Amino acid sequence: MTENCVGRLIDKEGVVFVIKVEHKTSSSGHRKQNILEQTDLFLVQEGLSDNFCRKDKETNTQMKFSCTCCRKVLESVDALKCHLKGGKHAANLENPQDSTNYVLENGKWKPTRGSKRSLPEDLSRREQTKKNKIHRNIPILAQHTQEKYNETETYFDEGYRRVRPYYFTFVAHAKGRWVGQELWSVFSREFRAMEEQEFARCIEAGLVKVNGNSVTLDYKIGNNDFISHKVHRHELPVTDKRIEIIFEDDDILVVDKPGSVPVHPCGRYRHNTVTFILAKELGYKALHTVHRLDRLTSGVLIFAKSAQKSREMFELISERQVTKEYLCRVDGEFPAGEVVCDQPILVISYKIGLCVVSEEGKSCKTVFERVSYKDGVSVVRCKPLTGRMHQIRVHLQYLGFPISNDPLYNSNIFGPTKGKDGIIGKSKEELIEALIAEHTVENWLKTDQYQNSRISKNEDGDCESEDETEEALFSTATNLPSSVKENENKEGTCSGESNLGDTNGETKGDTSSELETKRGGNEFWDEHCVDCTKEFKDPPRDAMLIYLHAVKYSGEGWQYETKLPSWSIL
Repeated sequence: MTENCVGRLIDKEGVVFVIKVEHKTSSSGHRKQNILEQTDLFLVQEGLSDNFCRKDKETNTQMKFSCTCCRKVLESVDALKCHLKGGKHAANLENPQDSTNYVLENGKWKPTRGSKRSLPEDLSRREQTKKNKIHRNIPILAQHTQEKYNETETYFDEGYRRVRPYYFTFVAHAKGRWVGQELWSVFSREFRAMEEQEFARCIEAGLVKVNGNSVTLDYKIGNNDFISHKVHRHELPVTDKRIEIIFEDDDILVVDKPGSVPVHPCGRYRHNTVTFILAKELGYKALHTVHRLDRLTSGVLIFAKSAQKSREMFELISERQVTKEYLCRVDGEFPAGEVVCDQPILVISYKIGLCVVSEEGKSCKTVFERVSYKDGVSVVRCKPLTGRMHQIRVHLQYLGFPISNDPLYNSNIFGPTKGKDGIIGKSKEELIEALIAEHTVENWLKTDQYQNSRISKNEDGDCESEDETEEALFSTATNLPSSVKENENKEGTCSGESNLGDTNGETKGDTSSELETKRGGNEFWDEHCVDCTKEFKDPPRDAMLIYLHAVKYSGEGWQYETKLPSWSIL
């Protein structure tokens, strides 16, 4: 198969350089890019193929492009093409940026040591983004201002925190890989699982626009296009457990995050997130995230009150100067003494949030120690020395001791041994398909893992509610039963998501009579909204649980700690 040549890209020297980088991983797990050589693109651009920047897995080397006038590194030929066509590059050609205090290091343009990159007028990144939008005449929507907290109403019902449906406009700037492709092709591949007929209705109704104008279904995306999509948005319910403040001073806010509540807007969550709840109910509207916890995980969550403090704390975590300690409850008798797992972890699907142990993955390390054992379950202390996605859950699965009520990694879909020793018996594609097909709330509630993980039962054999027993999980991680982590890279909408587990039976429900009330003129009803026409039922509250809790974060001179979750006492 022959490769397509891209032809001439630039017509002068000294603008773009080809750099050859070598990818390496240090003993501490940090990834580095060593620059081996640098050549002016003007001299070697003839004969470049579309795959010019493909990484060589044998030598771990890769070709990239460095635009000196823009101080930007690009990792594909398509990205370079789009960059060269952009107005920002054209402006920088006329008035190149001053690169005196910058150096190309570790594959990126960085300030030289001893100089500090400062944002104009000492603005935060968030404020600078708004200023850039105004400069480029990009509309700032109300949902991106303090008005976002007034979009809808939150209420509590039967142990759940609920959000009434509301209108929301999703926006995106055209990415390099989208340029030249039809709008429907990009939507169907990159965003939600929407039928073409439904998308055509949105186009016809003017709900999908490009640069503020209505378009046709076959519109081809251009460079710098601004795409918007107005939807009637339904959020999933979360636990009604209040967020407890652990510590606060002028720089830091530390809370005990309830399980089932995401840290920040993602997937089908916006107002039912920690950042929105803290802003709307407690008045903390200018917090900066320092680290994140999975939606299903409860425990210590640290916020900074300034961008500078956030960067300082982030650097401490990145440089592994912060000790993290978790508790979990697993199946089986976990070995006594210290157990170390340093298997690399690979994300095989960002779309559904799925990871496996693989040699192709990122290096990571977790130290485990059994705390107690009783009746076939163990409570285990976990100390992750790195911060990979689902690291503790995947390492426990690999060791053969999955978290007792983990509906994702404690599943027979991974094979008879549930993924122990990394043995799955399926290809990555087959595993993803099987999980999408099987991980509905109805199937999970029928499994032995769900039945065995229930904390306490009354005389009728039903799990007691949180209000009926002292064994209630007042500080445990809770879980919407599908358990599969929603895609945190995209925000979902009411017309259906690609997120695994958003099924009938999982989300908050309306009875037929309630639907009729909506049709009768209720302000929360939208006749074109798919979710408004469906009936949903709530998950059992005892199924919104996963036994994984961040107990303690500590560093030099500081320590933040929560109460022990009730399920950790066997």
